[in-house]
Amino acid sequence: MFELDVALLNKAAAKLETGEDLAIITILAGTMGQEYRPGTMMILDQYGEIMGGDTGQGIPENIRQEALKCMSRGSSRQVTLRTETGVIELYIKAITNKEQLIIVGSGSLVQDIYHIASILGYHIIIIDNHPETLNWERFPQAGELLLGNAVEQLATIDIDEHTSIIIASHHHEADQPALQAVVTSPARYIGVLGNKRKVTAHFSKLNEMGIAEHLIDRVHVPIGLDLGGQKTAEIALAVMAEVQAVKYGRSGGFLTIKETSRGIERREELF
Repeated sequence: MFELDVALLNKAAAKLETGEDLAIITILAGTMGQEYRPGTMMILDQYGEIMGGDTGQGIPENIRQEALKCMSRGSSRQVTLRTETGVIELYIKAITNKEQLIIVGSGSLVQDIYHIASILGYHIIIIDNHPETLNWERFPQAGELLLGNAVEQLATIDIDEHTSIIIASHHHEADQPALQAVVTSPARYIGVLGNKRKVTAHFSKLNEMGIAEHLIDRVHVPIGLDLGGQKTAEIALAVMAEVQAVKYGRSGGFLTIKETSRGIERREELF
């Protein structure tokens, strides 16, 4: 049985309060010398600095890189790595401040949405039952790729008020069941890609199920702000623009000098 390092966890809590990301590394099996035995806990901050264990000794670079990768993706995992002293098994728990974006589908539009969402810093979870398009080659910076039934996979995710959900499955095959699975969730944003006929069918089904009107009304269909573009990348931009508008409680209209002078000053500081 492993003992918790309370002092180390207090240091972690202090870093999280300042908004930093970090990874908690726990050795499950194997050793890295006298100071690193099963049960040893270490914390790696977002700058690559290590706390816990024998910090003077440091940790192997492949473990550091694996922990940094988990942080960048906002995902936790158990991993087996080779060190100078042999094979070691670790559990890396990433704790980040990234907001969550769940996407059902993995087609061309989803890939463009993913690229924009990555730039915006979201922890991205993509769900689909098509392994030929749902893979790490297409989505290398995603937090999680969940292959299988959309409803079953959605049930494994903690959806909260900081979660945005985009439903854009292949040929709309999973749109209706996925929408039914999340419409009563506390998600901040739910959007479904689809034409008028599809949308009407979705809402009719929800009405038949007795879903409250106020929950149905918050579903965004058609998805995306009216930016006028028709290319896949342009539609993806419109979709993420709508997600951002909902996040900040804005309508997505044109800016005016009177209303946004403070925001303009802030932008000028960035250049």
